[in-house]
Parts: sequence; C-alpha cells; structure tokens
Amino acid sequence: MVVLVTGATGFLGRRVVHELLERRHEVRCLVHTPGRERVFNHRTVEVQYGSVQDPASLSNAFYDVEAVVHLVGIIRRSRRTSFEGVHRVGTANVLGAAKEAGASHFLHVSAIGAINDQSYPYLYTKWLGEREVIGGGVPYTIFRPSVLFGEGDEFLNALAGLVRLFPMVPVIGSGKNRYHPLAVDDLARCIAMTLGREDLKGQTLDLGGTKRMSYDEVVGEVARAMSKRRFRFHVPVWLMYVAALVSQGFMPRPPITTDQLKMLSIRSVAELGEVERVFGFTPRPMEGNIDFVNSVGVADGIQMLLGSMPRRVRDH
Repeated sequence: MVVLVTGATGFLGRRVVHELLERRHEVRCLVHTPGRERVFNHRTVEVQYGSVQDPASLSNAFYDVEAVVHLVGIIRRSRRTSFEGVHRVGTANVLGAAKEAGASHFLHVSAIGAINDQSYPYLYTKWLGEREVIGGGVPYTIFRPSVLFGEGDEFLNALAGLVRLFPMVPVIGSGKNRYHPLAVDDLARCIAMTLGREDLKGQTLDLGGTKRMSYDEVVGEVARAMSKRRFRFHVPVWLMYVAALVSQGFMPRPPITTDQLKMLSIRSVAELGEVERVFGFTPRPMEGNIDFVNSVGVADGIQMLLGSMPRRVRDH
C-alpha cells in the first residue's frame, strides 16, 4: 500500500514511518523543510516537499496514494503560524488532496480533550480539524492520544531540566491534573496497525497508556528515573499566567505559554485498556522506560528555562 505521511520528520512521524516500513508499505513523506529528510536512512522512503498550508505544493505528493497519515500539528503559535492555519486549514488542504487522489483511508492524529470551546485555542482548533476530517468525504480514523513520552520529547525532558536544576521542583497549580502518558512508539504501532482495518473506519479513538497519573506523580517518576530526591512546591496558576504573559512579550519561545496554562484544567485521560481492546497489545508503562531523561544536563536545563529546547534533547 502506498502511504503518504505528513509531519514525517517529527517526534511521532519518524516512528510511524519506521512502523510502516516494517509492515512493507511503500512510504512517501511530505517534508516541509528541505534537508530534514536526512533523519531517514531508508532508501525506500520517497520524499516530496510541500506545506500543508500551501495546497498548490501538495499535488505532486499525492499521486497513487492509497492512504494518508496526517500528523502535522503545532503546540505553540508564532507570528507566521497559527493554530487554525495548521490544525484546521492545513488539515482541510491535505484532506482535499487525499480525496482528489482517491485515497481509501485518512488517519488523523488529533489530541485528547479536543473541544468546541474557543477559550482553549489549541484544543478548539484540534476539534475544528476533526470536523474537517469527519465531513471530508474520505473514510477516516481519528486518534486522540494523551501526552506522549519517548526519547526526544519536550514534556518529560523539560521536567528533567527542572529536576536537574532545583532541589525543589515548581509545580503549576495543585499538581492533581490528570494525564494518561502513552509511549510514542506504541502510538506509532497503533497507527500502522490501523491500515487495512475496515472496522476502524469512521472511528475516533481516545488512547492512553497503562496508568493514569497526576502531574505530581509524573514529576516524581522523572525524579526517580534520575535517582534524584526532589520536593515539590506549588505555584498558583494565576501567578504563572502573569509570568507567561510577560515572557511571551519578549521571548521567542517562552518555557510555558498562556495557551498551555489554560489546558491544565482539561483531563487528558482515556478509558483504561483501550489500546489492549482495540489493538491487542499492552503499551509500555512510563516507569522503567524513561532513562533518556538522564541525558539532560545542567546546561540543558538552563537553556530550556531561557526558552530554547536543546537540539540534542529535542531531536526532531
């Protein structure tokens, strides 16, 4: 099967490409920035350049495509890139090209908690993207994962930077907000296993790992993986909101944004056992599978506090 992957060079995309190749699919990667395709060492990967925000650039990539895996998304807005431009308009553009090519399956990665509420810009535009997919005229499967972890992630590595720097780790709010961490490799496996399954067409799947965890528990797990004993102190959300507003005014990439702070009130959890029920395997737990956080050093932690994720940590 000829499968086009958007966002192929990203954190999730590279794993999806690997899983598809393992299953002997013909993989075509849509690459936004020339040179990024160097992350692939497979000669069997075909590369086409284009942007999901530029419909004219997509036509050459979609010839003979049978299925599309759409992974492009952003977690931070910028002067040049908006949530709606990527999550809704970009999705509509890719979907239109897939429909014109006669694709038989459109696999779309959204986010758990996607909601029809404009006060949550990220989750709202994810919801808008889902509406485009559902009404787009191509058989679809939508994935809504909880927070993803794995080597190169930004979430746990950022926490590791705090653990490395401070004997007392700051926690925003009560620390009780819930997550359902899922290994990025396991989500990639689920996506690849979906191809060819007629029973999953028209389905929206909320997916999480083996255990629901509070933010406090996630911080504790990172500290244990680093063999560090760390206390936590809780910072009021309103105070962090003020700090985020100020930092957004002069930092190109602040450590946390007001959009991200708003999402703390959203429970990011799925039904327990959903991966086992749908795909027949047990996802790996966070415990014992995050040794990569030990690679975060003091200099890395300082760089992250200043608003820049080190290239060697964020490897995509």
